[in-house]
This record gives sequence, structure tokens and C-alpha cells, in this order.
Amino acid sequence: MAPGWRSPGGGLPRALLLLLALSLRALAVSFYGDSYVELNITESSARTSLQLRFRTSKPHGLLFLAAGNEDHCLVELHSGYLQLRMNFGAGERVLRSQRSSQLNDLAWHLVELHHENDNVTLVIDKHYRTSTKMPGILYQLNIEHGLYVGGSGTLDVPYLDRALTNFRGCIDDVLFNQHEILTSLRPYPGFRNVHEVSLGCSDEFFASEDEPISFFSSKSYVSFQLWNVQGEGCLECAIQTSAQRGLLLYHSGRAGDFIAMEIENGLIKAHIGKSKSRMQLSSLKSVSDNKWHSIELKFTAQYLQLMIDGETVKTSLPSHSKIPLLKGPLFVGGVDDSTRVEVIKLELTSVSGKYARGGSFKGCLRDLKANSEKRSLKNVLVTKDVSAGCKTENSFKTNFSVVTTEKTPLVTAASTSVNFPDISKPQGKEDSGHFLVLNNLIVPEGGQAPLESKHFKVNLEFKKLGVRQSQIFFKIKEQPSHGYLRLGVEPEQEKGTFTMLDLWQRRVLYVHDGSEDTYDNFTFSISASSKKDIPPYLQGYEQHVFRITITPTNDVPELMLPEGNLFLLLENSKKRLTADLIKVSDQDTDSANLSLSVLGNLNTDAGFLENSKNPGRAIITFSNEDLKEGNIFFVHTGVKNSRIVLRASDGEKMSNTVVLRVMAVPLDYKVVNNTGIKLLQGNAALITLSHLAVETNAIQQEMEIRYEITESPQFGEIQRQHSSREWKQVNTFSQRSIERSRVRYYSIFKALQLENVTEHFKFKVHIGNKISDELMFPITVKWLRYNLLNHVPLEIEKTKKKCLNSDNLFAVMVDIEIPENELNYKLLSLPKKGKVLLNNHALKKNSTFSQKSIIDREVEYELINRPPENTQDSFRFLIFTKYLESNVYDFKINIKADLTSIILTNNGLTITEGEGALITKSRLFAQTPDNKAFQYKVTKSPQHGKLKLINFSDSPESNDNLTAFSNQDIMGERLMYVHDDTETMYDEFLVIASTKESGEWVSSAVGTEPLSAEIRFNISVELKNDEKPVRVVDKVFHVIKNGQRLLTLADLCYHDPDSDFDDGQLLYTRRGIPNGDLTLVNDNTHRLYQFKQEDLEQKRVLFTHRGADYGRFVLFVTDGKHYTSSLLEVSASDPYVRLANNTGLLVQKGKESTITTTNLSAITNQDIRRDHEITYEIFLSPKHGRIYVNNLATDSFTQLDLKRGHVIYRHDDSNNLVDTFNFTVYAKDIHQDAGMHVRMYLESHQRPPKIVHNNNLLVEEGKPVKISKGKLQVVHENSSPSEIVFTLRALPVHGYIRKFATEEGYLGAEQKPVLTFTQQDIDDGNVQYVQTVSDQLQDHFSLDVTNGIRVVNGIEISVDIIPKLIPLEVQNFTVIEGGSKALVEDYLKISNQHFTGLNCEFILVEPPKNGHVENFRFPGVKLTKFTKKQVEQELIYYIHDDSEGVSDNFTVIANNTELWKQSLPQTIFVTVTSVNDEAPVISTNKILRVWVGSVTEITVDDLCAEDKDSSASELVYSITPPSNGHLALKSSPNKSILNFTQAHIMEGQLVFVHNGAMSGGFNFQVTDGLNFSPRQIFSITARTLVISLEINKGLGVFPGSRKLISAHDLKAVTNDVANTGNRTITFTIVRAPKLGRLIRIDTDNTTQDISTFTQSMVDEGLIIYEHTHNEAVGWSAEDSFTFTVSSPPAVLDLQVFHIAISYEINRHDHSSRLLANTVYYRIGYKRCLWCEI
Repeated sequence: MAPGWRSPGGGLPRALLLLLALSLRALAVSFYGDSYVELNITESSARTSLQLRFRTSKPHGLLFLAAGNEDHCLVELHSGYLQLRMNFGAGERVLRSQRSSQLNDLAWHLVELHHENDNVTLVIDKHYRTSTKMPGILYQLNIEHGLYVGGSGTLDVPYLDRALTNFRGCIDDVLFNQHEILTSLRPYPGFRNVHEVSLGCSDEFFASEDEPISFFSSKSYVSFQLWNVQGEGCLECAIQTSAQRGLLLYHSGRAGDFIAMEIENGLIKAHIGKSKSRMQLSSLKSVSDNKWHSIELKFTAQYLQLMIDGETVKTSLPSHSKIPLLKGPLFVGGVDDSTRVEVIKLELTSVSGKYARGGSFKGCLRDLKANSEKRSLKNVLVTKDVSAGCKTENSFKTNFSVVTTEKTPLVTAASTSVNFPDISKPQGKEDSGHFLVLNNLIVPEGGQAPLESKHFKVNLEFKKLGVRQSQIFFKIKEQPSHGYLRLGVEPEQEKGTFTMLDLWQRRVLYVHDGSEDTYDNFTFSISASSKKDIPPYLQGYEQHVFRITITPTNDVPELMLPEGNLFLLLENSKKRLTADLIKVSDQDTDSANLSLSVLGNLNTDAGFLENSKNPGRAIITFSNEDLKEGNIFFVHTGVKNSRIVLRASDGEKMSNTVVLRVMAVPLDYKVVNNTGIKLLQGNAALITLSHLAVETNAIQQEMEIRYEITESPQFGEIQRQHSSREWKQVNTFSQRSIERSRVRYYSIFKALQLENVTEHFKFKVHIGNKISDELMFPITVKWLRYNLLNHVPLEIEKTKKKCLNSDNLFAVMVDIEIPENELNYKLLSLPKKGKVLLNNHALKKNSTFSQKSIIDREVEYELINRPPENTQDSFRFLIFTKYLESNVYDFKINIKADLTSIILTNNGLTITEGEGALITKSRLFAQTPDNKAFQYKVTKSPQHGKLKLINFSDSPESNDNLTAFSNQDIMGERLMYVHDDTETMYDEFLVIASTKESGEWVSSAVGTEPLSAEIRFNISVELKNDEKPVRVVDKVFHVIKNGQRLLTLADLCYHDPDSDFDDGQLLYTRRGIPNGDLTLVNDNTHRLYQFKQEDLEQKRVLFTHRGADYGRFVLFVTDGKHYTSSLLEVSASDPYVRLANNTGLLVQKGKESTITTTNLSAITNQDIRRDHEITYEIFLSPKHGRIYVNNLATDSFTQLDLKRGHVIYRHDDSNNLVDTFNFTVYAKDIHQDAGMHVRMYLESHQRPPKIVHNNNLLVEEGKPVKISKGKLQVVHENSSPSEIVFTLRALPVHGYIRKFATEEGYLGAEQKPVLTFTQQDIDDGNVQYVQTVSDQLQDHFSLDVTNGIRVVNGIEISVDIIPKLIPLEVQNFTVIEGGSKALVEDYLKISNQHFTGLNCEFILVEPPKNGHVENFRFPGVKLTKFTKKQVEQELIYYIHDDSEGVSDNFTVIANNTELWKQSLPQTIFVTVTSVNDEAPVISTNKILRVWVGSVTEITVDDLCAEDKDSSASELVYSITPPSNGHLALKSSPNKSILNFTQAHIMEGQLVFVHNGAMSGGFNFQVTDGLNFSPRQIFSITARTLVISLEINKGLGVFPGSRKLISAHDLKAVTNDVANTGNRTITFTIVRAPKLGRLIRIDTDNTTQDISTFTQSMVDEGLIIYEHTHNEAVGWSAEDSFTFTVSSPPAVLDLQVFHIAISYEINRHDHSSRLLANTVYYRIGYKRCLWCEI
């Protein structure tokens, strides 16, 4: 309300206006940067309205959020502008306020939002309006997570993708869908959550930058943005306080870093932490005297310094310290609750013990600066329990009793308070101050205190108003939250009302409920009863808040045993003491600060307490945190019964005592579950406690129960899940792992199981030192199998690619359903003639695809090449799932030949550099299954060679620049590629292969499109070492007399043109040196006679001079194959240094330019090995610029600086465009003076030259043409034509450039063309292009042009060449037999643009052989020439003569008499399509003579039909069944046929099988499919084949030898006398010889046992009988073998061949005779030895 308001006499309208203003102010709510109000509601509406007012100075902050899962309505300040984000589930739309004005100006702003269906409108301050249309079809805002004002709390939804800043400022009048959101700030569990807000618009939002900050509670703090400390941190402030302790400053950092400052016992103490190290520093002077003190905290990586009122203390930090790396906000005066946890761990005095829940600084703070950056309430992030300004000196005494309220208390989420607006401040004429002053009531925790008149001071003129103390009424609107008011007032007073008199008489008492909250309040109104006019503020309309401060007291901790006092555990074990067993409660002490202790001594015979952090060590005290974290154990060691006496402490007070009885019992257990598990094959099943469990008598005690597997499962594994989430096989596991679902059985047997076998594993249970008997765990596995329902081959016809579908391949799993995408096929082998594709990607071996891929037609088979005949392909596969794998299957693909497909052979060519090679059918060929002929048109010629056709009557040069060839050329081995001997490793050419119709009969094929394919033929060139090294550096080598100098590549260098040769490997061999020697650089005694070029590059070769001043020596250089030699001249002289080049420098005016070795360099004959040894000293500096080296002005530089580009001339931007500087160049002690000129150019020279004309040139083949100004002209505004220089960038390919020099001739030739010329040369008509290469139509070259400053690159000049010969192109055509074809322009084409309108005549050089050319208007008249115009009018025809030839050709030339030009002869090939108009003719029909029962081939000598216009395969015989047998094909002689072709007869496939009468035959007729021959009879006569044994003399053999069976010993004959030489007579051994064997001699003189042989073998002397059983023979013996003789169809029954074995028979290999014959016999009992007879 405005100051100076006076109560009007009965002015009702102004009173109402005042009341309205007060009520508006009462609705405002303060948000402090961490505040928010949350309403937990759900709502869905197609209409939404929102209204709110706000004021703030912050550019960012969330104002309002209606939150759903996806839907949201979010209103926020973003960079000072209002932003609305709306989403109804179909996409977010954003509306923003106008950019002309920001809304963070501390003025009230009104926001209105209207949403109806898809229309959303945003209105700001009633005049700015913007709207949008929402996407989608549903326009309801669905709210699932509630409404938020000022912040989003703990809400976590996807659309809050960035951290939203909580609002800091005031919000008022929030209406959402006509509901007021901020009418009540009382928290309501489950519905309303209120966090850190207060009623009224706080004064701190309007505080100036210099206004002090008052901290008045134990939880006060302010926070600022990150304190960015770099190198040094300095914080300055001034404080006023009487508090002895409190946290002044805290800033956390990374990895344990922090900065803190606190008051401890009145002294300032600073802390700095870096990682685990920590330093602190304390002031010498107390600041707790309620006076202002200046503080300065400064720290670096080296020291920590604290200055109080100019008094400094300082300490050094460790040498390895670094400045702390800070993060997060800077806290001043205290910290928030989330940061308090980490501050407590630092054990700062101000925030420890009973101060752990508060500990904030209480007092006043001003002039805060961080590194000279001012920090105040204007730039804070969050504040809590602070106010602007410091009012009284006594305001901050620790035991204050009265506090003037400047700010209403905060409402926290933990509090149940309800707060209302701050006290009103109406001012009347009675008093310039407040009419009501409230002073806090201070009550101890759990205590009570009366409300007195000192707490409620009413500044009224009671007499003037006519009221007494008893007529001033205080009506309680809302009771306190943490206590109650006890009213001892008069009973007739209104309930909940007390008077001013009651306060004087101490009748109003506040009683606290003992809770730990430090604040409480109640709301009341004031009214007065009087007969006079009462001001509005005494009429009870206004509400006020009375604040109560609760002083905390330290309560005694309470120790309880909720689960009873008995503690059971197993003998000799340990058991955890839990917080459920022992519970400590202390409402005013953090549980982390509570500890427990054991009273008396534990019975050491029973056991002891231990902390798991230090196992085995007995303890008698432990913290409540360790108890909660489960770190405290009782370890039993002996006596069964004992007790533990415990007491708790909060550091000040002790709790009650409790006794915990300990009882130890022996271990007992039993297996309660061992049911086994059931699962599918290939699956895994968890083993849970319901399957396997052991129970012990341990109550709430962890016992290690382990299962040791003694016999593993046969078809699977027992696995445990490790901490990495990976399952691994184990031989032992614990019951804890079973409880955590970390043990499973995994079926790993993937094969088919033919029998229903069972599965199990055996185990023993280990508990402590007890082990059970062996137990068995049963596992029931459901064994699975596949059913391949469809397995049908894929049929490929007409296409190269076809999908596999479920009709081809479809499998299911029996007994269970499995998704198609989990049933997979694995390729075990790949098809050989095609590829299996999955989503157009070729599969490899072991690749997989699923049944779903087959159903979705994603699996395809693609042929690599179409086969010329029907064939089959296949691949092997198996079926697998996660359960099992199937057996292996074959999938077949039936491929039918495609008669229209092109079968390409394209294998490339490998050739040696510079040589030629034939391109044969195995390298390049195109064909079709029906043998169509192909023509090849060259679309891209080879770049590094030529295609040629060999003419065997001439040299290969007879047909260069080949543009077309045919299959005949390839098959006839006439096509050749010849390399051009360049150093290229690769070449290629492109051709288009297209068909011309073959001469075979075509019916439906007539008129079909010809086949064609583009072929890229690759040629690999094997380089050969055919180039000699070439010298590229040829100059005199200079050296000091009798001195030495390195020989480098700058003095001597060769290059080998072979592209694959490393020049560093060139080998130098030197002969005698007349005036010196070559040695190694690091060993002068090592003379070099050979060295490599890399030695020169590495500077290893040193020349030492002695003798004559001039000499030369021979060097031989080789690349290992080729040698070359040269002379190296050596000149010795006195030391010198001279400039190698001094071109001057060109610099833009006012700019700089680099001086490099291309502008300036020096050479010397001294042995200088480093460039920095050559120096340049400037003795006369440039007048209009400076020399800089590395951006530093200097008067000297080195040759190395020039090479590296470090030397710069910088012009001073004066109007002087010429400058110079003089210098001395030094090489050791030798020097030379010189100067360098610098020329400046203007900025206009930087503009590139302008191309005025760039037109094509037109030239006749083989002639020159002038490049005129109209064809090529480039100009520049500040350059003359002579200054514009052209440089050939790319030379002409088919010509060269020359320039007129004198009247006698030109500069430039084909071998050495002109490379540069000027625009002046063009203007004078002195530049010409000369065309040189024949048979070319186009040429081009490119130029770069410069004005000396700027270069224009790549000016392309095209040259059109008028050829010498008329470029006639012909095209082959097809004509029907006996038909005609017009010779149209496509067949005789002159395509060159220069001959387009030329009328010429065509002359037949070679006329057609099977037809003629005639004029349509003069039929029958053969032409020898005709005109181009007649061809264009389609008057000229080719007429076929109806002969049976399948091709024809004629040769034509184009001629023009006016230009005296003609074309080369061109041949047109004519393909004749045969017409079937001839009937078949039987040319042979003889009587077939056969043997009875034989199979006889019918040949063309027996039966033959001919047809001029049909092939043998098209001539089909139709016959009646033969009367004495049947016809068949050789491949199936038992299968009778009644149809066959002439081709079958010609290929020897037709046979007659005799059966029945001796004579007979069949009737037949032949057709070509259209025409028929007359019926005829084919006669067949048979006779019996008789076989007889003409000779069977037997054989005489010497024992142990071999004997040949000849035709004189054994011979069989037949009556087939005419065919004796071709008939085979076979002997088959039925019973082999007993005393020997039959063998055959092979061509390599080896032998082999035989069971059959032929008469021809006997005739050739190949059959031998070998006697082998010598021991069975006395003087003589008989042997034989039995055999049969056959010559189909005749057979001779069993015959015997006798063999006589005797010593009387002479051996065939040498003669012998019997000299004696001794007989050994017995006479009685006397023996006669060797009696001769």
C-alpha cells in the first residue's frame, strides 16, 4: 500500500480498493531457487486454461508444469523470454514471447494460456498474443504425474531432457482450469507437497547489490554459481556476529578437493583439501564480538593465507600440491541438505555432533567478492532463511528473545506448517510506524511458554478509537502445527479468541509437542469492538502470522531389543548383529553419530564381538552405522550360554542398558527338496530352492551350504552366473547362489536323441565340517526332433535368380511350436553354379538364414552363369535352433538352359611390357546355347596399347585402331592386343557384344530383340627392366683445393624410367680419379669404388681433392641389367660463396611475402654440411619494409630459414612500390655482398585475368590452324597483352602448338612443342595448332593463364578435326531367305557433323555373292553404285537370290567428287534367315544285315535323309514297329523307340536289337516339322553267327618256366568273314590251371594275372602260361584250364586246353639235355645209393 494513506471519512470505495490490494498481495508466494509446489492430481481434458502472474530478475526458471507420461504443458522463462511447450502425444509445439522485451525485469507479468481442441493460444500482459495448431487427431491433455509450480521436484520424465532451473521470484494468482493452486500451502501427504516456499513476496528479491545479507537460522545459506579458480583464489567479505561457531564458506571439488571456512570458538578457520591431503589455517583474532570484521581468504598451489582486519596468517602447502579443481555451486553461510552429507564427512567443527543438522553461520555478511567478482542477493542461485539488510546489533546474539520479523518462515517439505502473508504495514495518522509489531516467542523443545504483550505490540490511540484492551480481539484462524495454544480466557469469549487483556494477564500458553522442528506458527486476525468507526485493518479482514522459535534440546538416546533378548547361533560360528535386533533411536541426533558399547567384560570363553572390517579382533564399542551396515558379528568360541550388556551414546548422553542373552546350539540339517527339474532339449532351467534345498537349525544366521558335484550330468552342464553376468560351468555351488537364481542346468546336447534317455547329476552337501552321503538330482529332458515337411528342389528357368519359399523348404519342430525367426538353416557347403542370397547379400559357408526369411522371400538362389544345357546344383544344410541340430540334408536346384542367355568368358590378359598377345576364346568370348554369332563394338579403346586384327597375308599392322571384331576373329586367332611399351601396369578396353542371327532355322525367333552385353576387358602388364638409367643432375663438382666436400644428389643424380624401380638402388662404379678420391664420410681410409645412389642421398660419400685443379673420371651406373656411363667433372679452386639465384620478390602493397630458396640461395665449394652454416647479414635494411624471421624483426638469417620459409619481407604500406636491401652472405670465412630487389603490386593485380573469348578450333586433318584473338582472348585491367602469359597445362593429344618466330620459320615441333606464349602473340597471329595424328575427330588441350600475380587454371580448348576420309559407318542386317531389305541410313551412316549435308555416292567395290543391290523403281537391274539421297529415300534394296546360304556380304565406299574425298572400304555382313521350304530326301536306304540276337548300329551308310534347309536334328523319323526286333538308342538298348532323328544316326546312337524272324523290317517317313518325305520300307535280314575252335593243340612247358600261347596253339574263328578284323572273340577262364597261371604282358613289360583274354591278344603274343609249382612235378606232369569262347551273340561251351610239363621238353629260352639219371631205391634192408641205370 502506498505510504501516507489516511482513512477517509466513510470513503467506502477506497476502502474496498485497499482491501482488494491487500488480498492480492496476500496470495503472492515466494520461491527461492530450490522451491516448488506439487499437486498430485490426474486429469484429462480437451480444454485447458491457465493464468498466473510472476515477477523475477532471473532469466531462467520453471513457472508451471502439467505433467503426463508424454503429454505436457510446460511454461518457463528461457533467456528472459517466456516459452510454452505443449504436447498431446503426437509431437511437441513451442510458443515463445516476443523478442523485443525481456520479462525478467522485476515487474509483474500476466500469463494466460487457452487450449481448445487443436488450437493453443498464449497471451502475455493482455497485449501480446501468439497461437499454434497441435498435430495429431487427439487433442486431450492427459495429466498423470500432477501439477508443478516453480520447479519439477523429483519428477523424471523423458521430455525433461535438460536440467530445468527452479524459479526464483514471486508467483501469484495461479489458476489452472479455474482451480486456484496456491490458496493453501499446508502440505497434505499424497496430495500436496510444498518445498521451501513462503507467503508474501520477499524483500530479498528487490535487494540492491550492496545490501548486507542476514543469516538467522541454523540452516541458513545462500549459494552462487561455480567459483572459477585459475592459478589463485581470493575471497573477501565482512561479517558481524556474536556466534562462537558456524560455517561461513564451502565449495566442493573433484576427487576430494574442497575449500571451506568456518568460525570455531570465535576464530576463523580455513580448510583446503586436495585429494586425500588436507591443510588448515586458523586466525589469531576472535570475530564473535558483534562488530564488523573484514576477512580475506587467499590460496594458490603454493600457500594458504587468511587475513582478518589486516592481520595475516599464512602457511605453505606441500610442494606437489595443485590448486583444487572446484565444481558445483559456492555455498556461503551454510549448505543445503544434499551437500551436508559430504560436509559432515569432513568433520568440520561447525557441522558435527549435535550441530550436524544445522551449523550455519548466524549473523550478517556484506561486501562479498570471489576473485574480485561481486556476489550479492542479486546474483544468488538459492537462498534459505536469510533476509536483506542487518537491522540491530543485538539481532544475532545466540540467546536472543525478540526478533523483528523481516521475512516469513519457509515452508519445507518436511514441515507441516501452513504460512500466510507477512504482516501488513498500513500507516495511519496515529503513528508513522507499524500499528502491529510481532516479536517471536522462544520455547524450548517439548516445553511451554506464555504469549505476552511484548510479543503483540499494538500501536493504537485507544482513547481516540474508543476501545479498551479487552476490546482488541485476536481470532485464531489456523492452529500451530507442532504444538497447541492453551487459552485460559473467559468462558463467554468466542471459541479460539483471546484479547489484548488476556495477553497482559498471561492467559495464553503455547505448548510444544516435543518434535524436532525448530519453527512453528499460527495464523490470526485482529478486530476491535467500538461504537466509533473502526479502520479496515481492525475489522478482522487481514490475516497475520505469529512465529514461534523452538530451541532444540539434546534428548537421551533410547536402546531397544525389538525381537527379544535371546540371540541364537550355531556352535563355533559367527552371526551378524542387525539393526532389527538392536535398535537405537534419538530424534535430535543423526544416527551416524550414535555409538554402542559393551558394559563389563564379555565371557571370553563364550566368544567376542568383531567388526568385519577388522575380522578376528575383539571390540567393545562400535558405531550405529556399522550396526546398520551389518559389520558387527558375535563370534562364538566355547561356552554355550552367555550374555552381552549394551548401552548407546550420542556423544553427550547415555541411553538405558539392555542385556542380550547368547545361546549356542549344535548344527543340524536335512535335505528338504530334491525334486529334480524338467526342461526342453537345448534349454536352460534354473535350479531353485523348490527343486533343491537344505535346511539347517541356524536362525537368521548365514551358513555356507555348498553342493559338491561328484558325478557331472551326461548331456549338459551345471552353471553358475558370475558377477560379470556370464554363466560358467562349475563343479560346486552354494545354496546362496540357488537363492539368488544363479545356478542352472544347461542342456548342451544339440544332436538328435534316438532313445528317451534320462539325465542326472550326483552331489554331496557340505555344511561346515559336515558332509552328507552322495545324492542324485534327477533331470527330465524332453528330447526334440525336426520334421522337414517340404524339401522340394528349386526350379530355375528363364531367370538367373529365384526365391526359395516354404513350398521348397519348410521344417517344424515336433511337440513344440517355435517362431519362424528362431528356426534356422546353416549352410554346410555352397552351391557351385550359383550363390545363395539373403537380402541380396551372398551367404558364405556356415552362414545362416531363418524359416521366416524363407517365408518372407528373403532367401534367393542366383545363377553365376546361365548353363548351355540342363544341369543341377545343390548345397548341404542342417536345421538348428537353440535346442538342437538336425542331420545333414542336400537341397537341389534344377537349372534349365536359357537359350537366350549370353555365356560370357572374360578372363583378362596378362602381357609383358612392350609385347603383344592373341586374345583367344579362353580369354574373351560371348556365346549363346543356340550358338548365335556375336559382333563386338569397341566403345573405349585401350589407353596404353592397340587392338589389331591379323591379316595372314600381311603384317599385324594391317588393321590398327580396331573398332569392331567378331567371334570368327577370336576363334580364328586373329585378334591381338599390342602394348605401347610405356611404364604402365594396367590397361583395359570396353566392348559391346551383340548377336546376329545364325543360319539355323528360326521360327518364333524372327523379330526378337538382339542380345547384347557390355564387357570390360582387363589387361595386366608385367613390367620389364628395359630402360637405362638417365642422368638428371649433370654439372661440375666444385671443391676447395686440397680440401674435401660431400658428394650429394645435388651434384650427381640418375633416374631409372622403369616405374617399379627404386632409384636409391642404382649402383655406381667409378674408375681412377686423377685429382682426388672418394671415401666414406666417417672413415677417410675407406676408399669407395662402388656405392649406391641412396649413399648419396644419405650423405655418406666424401670427395677429397689432391693434385690438379681440374679433372674428370668415369662413372658406370647400372640398375642390375642396363649400364650407362658418364663423366663427373671436378673443379678445385680457392674457397668461394656465390648466389645461385636472386630473382627478387613480388609483394602486395601493405602485405608480406615469404622469401624462399626459389627467390634467394647461395652455393659454395666448401665442405658445408648444414644449411644453417650459410648466413645472410643485412648491412643496408629495406627503406619501405622490414625483414622478419619467425615473426621477429631481424638483420640476419640462414639458408635453413630460407628453406623452411621462415624469412618474410613486410611492406610498410607506403606509396613506394620499389624497395631493396643489401646483405652479405657468409660461408665460414668467405663472404660476398649482394642486394635483393622487392617490387610491390596493387590490390587490383590480385583480381584474376578475365576470359573474353574461349571458342573451339576447327582444323582439317593434318593441317595447321591459327589461334586467333576471336578464339582465345584473356584481358586484365592493369596488364598489357604481353604481360598475360599462357602455359600449356595439358598438351594436345593429336597435335602440337607452334609459334611464329621469324620470317624463316616457327618455334616448336611435334617432338618439342611450344609450352608458353602471350596474349600479344595471339593478337599478332603468331600461335598455331598443328594437327598431326590421322583418323581422329576431336582433340583438346588446357591452359593456365597469369598476369604475373594471379593464375586462372584449366582453360579448356576443344579442337574439331575435319577428317581426310569420309567417316562411313556400316551396320550388318538380317534378311529372310529369298527376301529383300531396304538399305536405310542406319546401315550406311556418315555421322560426322562436317559431312552432314554432303551428298555423296556409294560404290559397290565387292558386290553380294548370294544376291544383288537394286533400285526399288527399277527391279531386276543390278546396281554398282547409288547415291546417299537414294538411301535416305529408301529406294535402294538388297535382294537375296533364294539360295540356301546362311550369310552374304558386300563391300562399299562413300565418294564425293567435289571435295575429292572418299571413305575406306566397309563390308556389310548379311545374315540370311532360312525358310523351311524343302522336303526331306532319302539319300540312302540299304538292307541292314544283322546277326541273330545281336545289337547292331544303324549308320548313315544304311539309312540317311537330307534336307537343304533343315539340320540333322530337325529331321525326325516316324516308324512302324519292326517285325523282327526293335529300334533303340545305345544309352538304353532295351527301350524300344518309334521316333528318332537323323542326328541320332550320324552320332552313332541308333541301334537295332534283333529278336525273332530272320528277315523283316519297318515302314518309315521323315519330316522336318513342316514337310514330309514319301513313306519307304527299311529291310532287315538276320543270320546265325557261328563260332568254332579251329586250333586247340595244347602246350608243352619245361618245369618252372614260362611259355607263350600262340595262334598255332589256340585259335577260334566265326563265320563273320567280312568283319573278321573288327570282331572280338573273347576267351573266359572257367577253371584256372592248378600248377601254374595265365598272365598277360603289358606294354611296359610288366605282367598281370588274367581271367579273360581275346583272340587278338593271342595273335599278338601277349598271353603266357607260367609254371609255378616245381615241387609238385616229378619228371613230368599234366596241367590244363577250362574256358568258354564268345563273340556276341555266339557262345561256345566249355573247352579244355591241355598243358604238358616235362623235363624232356626243351626250354624255349635255352637248350638242355639229360646227362645222367640216378635212381634211388631200397633192396631189402640194404641201400643202393645212386645206382646208374
